[in-house]
Amino acid sequence: MKKTKRSAIVPILWIFFAVTAAGIAYLSFQNGEEAKKLGEQLILYLVQNIKHKQNVSAAELSALTYDIRQGGRALAFLFLGIIGTAAVHLSCPKLNWAAKTIFTAGMLLAIAFFTEKLKIYIPTRHYSYEEMMISITAVIIGFLIVSLITLTVSALKGFFRLMAASHIL
Repeated sequence: MKKTKRSAIVPILWIFFAVTAAGIAYLSFQNGEEAKKLGEQLILYLVQNIKHKQNVSAAELSALTYDIRQGGRALAFLFLGIIGTAAVHLSCPKLNWAAKTIFTAGMLLAIAFFTEKLKIYIPTRHYSYEEMMISITAVIIGFLIVSLITLTVSALKGFFRLMAASHIL
């Protein structure tokens, strides 16, 4: 990618990364009871208006709320992994691929770990190993997608340079 295109995209990626990380942190550290109540109200509205089902049991509502919250968590951390990895890889084109990858993995794992672990300090929230593993798995999948693409592109560039150099001789 040309330097001018890269220099325009990199700040945008970092802004998306910062906004996503801040949004995840905000949702993770807000009052648990209020968030649960708001989530249940939204799910109840959706079930009643989309599925045209007026009677929803508390168990159904609770299960739907949990599933949607965990799906949203997975999508948010997947997006964070993709954006964060792309931002690091494009920000440091001269840095070794392995160094960028190790730095990025550490940064993303720390965010996924601490957004769950720090809930122990919020009175209405609780730490959940299962939720932390969902976050870590999603962020690593996003990380792997971008890392493997950048590794493949780098390997192909090297291969084509080698092929072009061998034809010149």
